[in-house]
Amino acid sequence: MTINYQAIKTEVEVEQLFKMIQVIWPEVFIPIIGQAQVAYMLENYQSIDKIQEEIAAGVAYYLIESDGQVCGYLAYEPQDQQLFISKVYLLKAWRGRGISRQVFKWLTNIALAHDKDKLQLHVNRDNTKAVAIYQQLGFEIIQAVDTPLGSFLLTDYWMEKKL
Repeated sequence: MTINYQAIKTEVEVEQLFKMIQVIWPEVFIPIIGQAQVAYMLENYQSIDKIQEEIAAGVAYYLIESDGQVCGYLAYEPQDQQLFISKVYLLKAWRGRGISRQVFKWLTNIALAHDKDKLQLHVNRDNTKAVAIYQQLGFEIIQAVDTPLGSFLLTDYWMEKKL
């Protein structure tokens, strides 16, 4: 299986990404946080405008391709001592194929190229499958954090992996 990464920079690419987000986020998050919070987050956190703002501010977005087919996306930002991974999502049909392991190897190489000594991410505490995958990949929970978001509450684990 060959994994490739396509940088998202143009308006057309952001629109392509947004169409995928509208499929992935309900699949992943409605069972965990419900329809109302997913709708709020899609409007305020993963809208086309928000993605374009993040890219302009230095967040790198990529489509993930497996054997020539787009199967997910990711976003990261180099910060102080770490590479902060803000998003890694795969379409349901592509999960469980070892793609995440390859994605995180690639992200490790990005971190090392930027002289970062750890990877960091936030994950919903009730997303037990993702938490387990991250732990298998060597991430540790460093704290549980509750963050207000509109009328909702993000209940996350902050996780990191030392490189």
